[in-house]
Amino acid sequence: MKLLVVQRAPRPDGGSTQTKRTVSADWVRVGRNASCEVHLADPRIALEQGMIVNRGGPVYLEGEAGSTDITRKTVRSVRLKPGEPIEIGPYEIKVLDTPAGFDAAISVDLVRPLEAAPGPATRTAPRSLSALGLSKRATAWAGLVAILLGFLVIPAGRVLHLPWSGNDRSWDPGPVILAHQQVGSKCSACHEVAFQHVKDRACLECHPKTGQHVGPELKPATLFEGVRCASCHKDHKGARPMYRDSDAFCVDCHRDIHSRSAQAKVENVSDFTAGHPPFALTMADGTTVRRVRPDRAHPAKDDPHLAFPHQKHLDPNGVKSPTRGRVKLECANCHHPDASRRMFEPIAFEKDCQECHRLEIEPAVTGRQVPHGKPADAVAMIDEFYATLALRGVPDSFQKAFGVPGEGLLRRVGEPTVAERESALRLASRKAHEVAVDLVEVRVCKTCHEVKRDAEPKGSPNTLAWTVTPVRTSNRWMPGAKFDHQAHSRTPCADCHDVSKSKKSSDMAMPTIESCRECHGGSKAQTGKVTSSCLLCHGFHDARHPWDPDFRPRNPAPRVAQAEPRAR
Repeated sequence: MKLLVVQRAPRPDGGSTQTKRTVSADWVRVGRNASCEVHLADPRIALEQGMIVNRGGPVYLEGEAGSTDITRKTVRSVRLKPGEPIEIGPYEIKVLDTPAGFDAAISVDLVRPLEAAPGPATRTAPRSLSALGLSKRATAWAGLVAILLGFLVIPAGRVLHLPWSGNDRSWDPGPVILAHQQVGSKCSACHEVAFQHVKDRACLECHPKTGQHVGPELKPATLFEGVRCASCHKDHKGARPMYRDSDAFCVDCHRDIHSRSAQAKVENVSDFTAGHPPFALTMADGTTVRRVRPDRAHPAKDDPHLAFPHQKHLDPNGVKSPTRGRVKLECANCHHPDASRRMFEPIAFEKDCQECHRLEIEPAVTGRQVPHGKPADAVAMIDEFYATLALRGVPDSFQKAFGVPGEGLLRRVGEPTVAERESALRLASRKAHEVAVDLVEVRVCKTCHEVKRDAEPKGSPNTLAWTVTPVRTSNRWMPGAKFDHQAHSRTPCADCHDVSKSKKSSDMAMPTIESCRECHGGSKAQTGKVTSSCLLCHGFHDARHPWDPDFRPRNPAPRVAQAEPRAR
């Protein structure tokens, strides 16, 4: 985006100064930081207050004050339009006519400059009450009455719905977070009892799935005793988030976690850079799961009951496709991002494998394929296919399928005898048996799966049945951690998951903590590394441990529906 910035500021003599700058960038940063393209040198502005991007015209995005990643915690988004100025602290931004060669033009005016502190010459001598003809007692009583009227009687009228009720601005300690602004001025939506703290029950009306940090079997009686939702989540502090993004809060317990809870199964943590254990992978172990902490010297192995060599599929020369010749595959050919683009959808045979691994019954006759994952259904389809050919097949398909000249029995002249029908069906049964064995045990299924032929029931010759060991794959090896693949989209997959030389599907190419530390530092800023707090990868509340198992919402309708519109 090419942006013309016209910046104006008042001078002490009553005039103003004006500077013009041309800025060319994908996003134009706005803030007090000297590196910002729109530099607002005023202590009332955050270092990185926001930015201007081009989305069919200039759009201003404002981030949390003090955040070094303003695109991660957006709190305001405004499209800049002519005649509709916006305020950024003491500054006002307006859209100007776009000059030729520019995408947009804006003016930045300092409309509320800092006032100079009063000097000795401006100070007035103190006056006594007696000099004004007032007594201390009368003044004190008058002040007390004024305070009671202004800060108790009048505001209480709104809570108690008295005739003189007005607004509650005198009681309002500040704006609520964005998510709560839909409640408007309906104080009772959260403050169920006047002049008392917000109860946990009021929070659970809208957040019923919020859970405790740990289960009751691990929580000592005194660890969270007396802790309310509002003890950590304090509202009326502006539009910034309410959660506590402080490693000290986590490390206070996790530095020596077993002294707080002897049953804890996690290890001590003090900082990601130097005081964090190796990553633990969660793997299936029969009907349960087990946690393993691998490292580069002792990589973890898992048996998914699937033969899949990544090395062969990622051959630089490509792999042979039945319809497209040699195709060079990449990770994205099989690993598709889910709707959130943070994780990936599970691998599915029909979507990711079947184009090359076709399950065709008789390729020379038809493109029909048997269903995947159901051997009994596949055998039934094969029997039905060849029985149909034996009875109704045309000469061409009959000869290609059975290798002998002829055509289907019911296509021949005359009514077939019972013996001819039985002969035709025996021919079809023999062919179906051969094809089923070839498909399952030789050509297709056994290529990838563990297949075992079941014993034939007595008195039922040629009865085929197989058991395929279920494939066991995982989409989340670290369910206790948060990871956003979208945020790492510019990093090649192989930097974290190097499978180019993997010949077995049991190879687990999950990143180690050492590989993450190449880019991520701890909670203290380090040059060239991403500052990473505990909450960047971990959550606090666990929905598996309800805050109040006996809680039942009293109001089925959302509280926002009960809110009153805020007075303008």
